[in-house]
Amino acid sequence: MNDIPISALRTFRALARCGSFTATARDLGCAQSAVSRHIAALEAHLQQTLVLRGHRRVKLTPAGQLYLETVQRVLDELDQGAMRIVRASDRPVVKVLAMPSFAARWLIPRLTRLQAARVGVDIELSTSIWDVDFHRERYDIAIHYGDGSWPGARLLMHDSLVPVGSPQLLSGTALERKEELARFCWLHDSLRAGKWAQWLAACGAEGLSSDRHMRLPDTEAALTAAVEGLGIAIGHSVLIENDICKGRLIQAFPQRMPLAAGYHLLQSKRAMRNPAAQTLVAWLLGEADAYRRL
Repeated sequence: MNDIPISALRTFRALARCGSFTATARDLGCAQSAVSRHIAALEAHLQQTLVLRGHRRVKLTPAGQLYLETVQRVLDELDQGAMRIVRASDRPVVKVLAMPSFAARWLIPRLTRLQAARVGVDIELSTSIWDVDFHRERYDIAIHYGDGSWPGARLLMHDSLVPVGSPQLLSGTALERKEELARFCWLHDSLRAGKWAQWLAACGAEGLSSDRHMRLPDTEAALTAAVEGLGIAIGHSVLIENDICKGRLIQAFPQRMPLAAGYHLLQSKRAMRNPAAQTLVAWLLGEADAYRRL
């Protein structure tokens, strides 16, 4: 079999999108006969009918539908690869792995400052609770929550627990007595289900409870539910800071419970030799230092 040119695959994808040979030729800026030749070449290559020709519109056969899935995936990968090459020749890319809640509520709100600083580094951000592939050098930098026992971990900031709710739910002010928390629905983070018990024990209120509870899959979902006014969540001070500054959350009761765990920065061996990664590390450490001084 002869090799099929990429232009034929792009023509087939365009035909599936446009629905007719005439519209496809107009979309690609070529002659209709060129569209027909490309489709005929594909069908001869595969020895399958891909397109049923109608009077006004075409319809893909089952074989055509199946082939379209592969064509779209291949062309998407080619386009993404070309973008990576162009980007690599222009600005360095640093791959960052962070916990979903940390990425959404601490890191991303600060990236406008990274842009304003005109740091010549692009970030490719991925999120995961923990990814063992970090040790296989898939990422340059990782930010994880724990006791910092990982080799080479550098502390960014410690954390604490505090109950939070929306200003609308709490009528704009913190509660005067912790017993008043029992009037509200308690939002629970299923990944760390013991946070309410931890905070209550630290406050000497182990017997306090609510008759309404909502269990959410993770910290991000619990805090989002709190922002929407569905109840009170036990928030991590690091993660609620931006929501409090923006007026989306307030402390339901001011007492905080300090935690021994914190957020730590890890670097791959490749990142330690990469000037762009070191620029980003310095920026992250600076942002963490500014946060600690708040």
